[in-house]
Parts: sequence; structure tokens; C-alpha cells
Amino acid sequence: MTNIGLTTGPFDAAAFGEITLAFSREEYLGRIAKLRAAMLDEGIDLLWVTTPEAVCWLHGFAASWYKGNAPMRYPQCYGTAIWAHDERFIYFDNPTEEPVVARTSISEDNRWLPDREAEPNLRYIMDELAREGWLGGTVGMEFWSYVPNRAISTMFEGGFLAHGGQVVDASAMVRRARRVKSAQELAYVEKAMEICDIGHQVILGNLRPGITELDLFGQVMAAMMAAGGEFPALIPIFNTAPVVDGRPQNNGHSFAGRKVIEKGELLTADLCGVYNRYHANAERGYFVGDNPPAALVERYRLAAGVFDVIASEVKAGMTVREVNARLRRYYEEVGIWTETEGWALGYELGLSFPPDWVGDFYFHLGDDKYLDRVFEENMVTNFESLFNTALIDTLIYGKDGTRLLSSTPLKLIAVG
Repeated sequence: MTNIGLTTGPFDAAAFGEITLAFSREEYLGRIAKLRAAMLDEGIDLLWVTTPEAVCWLHGFAASWYKGNAPMRYPQCYGTAIWAHDERFIYFDNPTEEPVVARTSISEDNRWLPDREAEPNLRYIMDELAREGWLGGTVGMEFWSYVPNRAISTMFEGGFLAHGGQVVDASAMVRRARRVKSAQELAYVEKAMEICDIGHQVILGNLRPGITELDLFGQVMAAMMAAGGEFPALIPIFNTAPVVDGRPQNNGHSFAGRKVIEKGELLTADLCGVYNRYHANAERGYFVGDNPPAALVERYRLAAGVFDVIASEVKAGMTVREVNARLRRYYEEVGIWTETEGWALGYELGLSFPPDWVGDFYFHLGDDKYLDRVFEENMVTNFESLFNTALIDTLIYGKDGTRLLSSTPLKLIAVG
């Protein structure tokens, strides 16, 4: 056995006192039942779940490291096995994660890997599943998960096939199960936006010429974490750019650096508040100075107007086709859609781990595919109105309308 480093140090769950999980045991069990019903509908007998977000959503396990780009000497073989014909589930992981499981998860059937190499661990997992009688049917894997990587994923697929199974991609099924949020999930998203707005208030109070992007960003993150926030799943866009002839220069997806902020520049701050790993996104543009170009102020006003349309006319039950058409009509009416520069889209938000907070449900006003997808009640997405403007907010869709979550003004914010 090459199991050096697998043995945990001292751990006594009682020493940590009462453990408070992010959700009730009943909610977690309801999620597993929901996914098991979907498995039966799609003819899947065994589901092997490996995406960190999906594993956390199912039973709570949340760790700081998933070995997404780990050494070949330390392959990632963890996962949650769900059997469609039994209420039990089994969690497999390295024994070093026993404390994390005990403190974050409802999982009771945890089986610890015996080795640091992939082949013995794969054999162990297959033997355990065979002993349960869970092999030989249709197996769903998450082909769109980055954990494990292709090398390990291929080994698992081969193992399931070798035991007489038929392997199918269950990525869409697993992602779809997480799309509609519970009342508790929505409460966490709303708390995350309160934290995000605190970050924007720090910018408003501390942005000035002479401060560096990193200095300001550090103050923002410190205040958000002091309010109970967590590390976001992406490094936020946080950069300044010169404004030439009333138009900010594009900095792309760049993050805070050592650049000194100067008067007359525009700060783009794309923040996500995070609470129990649930994200809420709000981006705003800040002009450094008390006299922003009138044309830029007007451009922001026009680009921001779409959020009034969303709040008053978009609701659950509408298709992407219907929403796209209505929002495009607004942009065309105010005269900014026809320009070559423009970006109007939204994507699902919710429970996320690094390296991404962008969820699966995605819509873009320029798309000509996937237009029949439906916005469901209690779905959460952001919406980006980017026409040389930095305007993003987070939306919760209801049967009677759509709520915008951020209290930070949707306009160009001048800081003198």
C-alpha cells in the first residue's frame, strides 16, 4: 500500500461541539430523493456524482481542495454513489477528509480509500459497489465535471464497463435538479447580496486617486468577510481603465493589480457576495472624479433601463425566446442594440466552488438556440447589461414577477 499521508491526525467530533449544517437533514434527504426520482425517469440505476457543487448540494460536503489540477501522484478518486433502488448513498474519499465530512455532511456511510494511487482506489470502489449489488446496470457519470480529470474519469468509466454496466452522461440531469432553489437557498442568496452591497459601499467610501487596485480590493474583501462572507468561486473582475472621448477602454476579465488608480479613470467592480457557498453578483462602474462625461452617464442610464423592464415584465413561466425578444426590443427602442459593442446575457447563480460561479442555465439576447428553455419559479440568475457599461444584478424569478436583489444604484457612480 502506498498510503503515506492518508492517515488523519487526531480528530474527535465531540471536541468541536455542536455541528451546524448549512441545511436541515430533511432538506438534504429531499434533494437525494429528487435526484433518485430523476434517475428512475431516465433509466439510470447508479449515479456517480463528482462535481463539488453537486456533492455539496446533495449531502453538504464542502472542502477547500478538490485536487482539480493535482499531481499525478495524488489522483482524485472521490465521489458519491447513489442507487436508484435504495434510499442509501455511499460517500468515498481519502481518510484525511473524515473531519470535513463529520463537520459539513449528513453522510453516514463513508468509505475511506486505502491508497494514494488511482488503480488500487478504483479497484476498492468497484469492489465495494459490487458487494452492494450496485453494478451491472446503467451508470450515470458527470462528463461535464472537471473533477475528476479525463485520465481518472476514463478509468472509472472503464471500471463500470468492465463490471457489465452501460455508462451514460448524467450531467444535465444533475444540474437540472439544482436549478430551482428552496426557500432556504433563496435566503442564502439574499444574504449574499447584502454582503455584496457592503463591498460596493466600501468602494464608494474609499475609492480615490493614488490608491492601488489591490489596496482597495483588499478593503472590499475584508469588509465583506467581516460581514460573514466567504471566498468567491471566481477572482472578481476589479480593474481601472482610462476614459477616452467619453468611452472607457476595455480591460477584459482582469483582476486587481498594483496599478495606481488615477483621476478620470473608470473602476469596474464585479463582486459576488457569498454565504454558505451561495453567490449573488452585482457589477457597477465607478468614475474617479466628480465630473463624469455626460455621454457616459447617459449610456449608463439607457443600459440600466432594461432592469426596469425585467422587474415589470419578466416572470417565471416565460421562455428564453420571449424574454430575449422583450429585452432586445427595449435596447432597440433606446438605440443601443444596433451598435457593434454590446453584451446582454444572464446565467444561473447559486452554490459554487472555485474555479467558477457561472451556472448551467445561460441565455444571451443574441442567441438563436435553446430558446424554448423556461424560466422557472425560484430560479436565480444574474443579468449583464454591458454596452461599454458595467451593470450586472442578480434576479430571482417568481410567478408574478422578477426581483432585483442589489441595493447599489444601477447607474454610473461618480466618486469625487
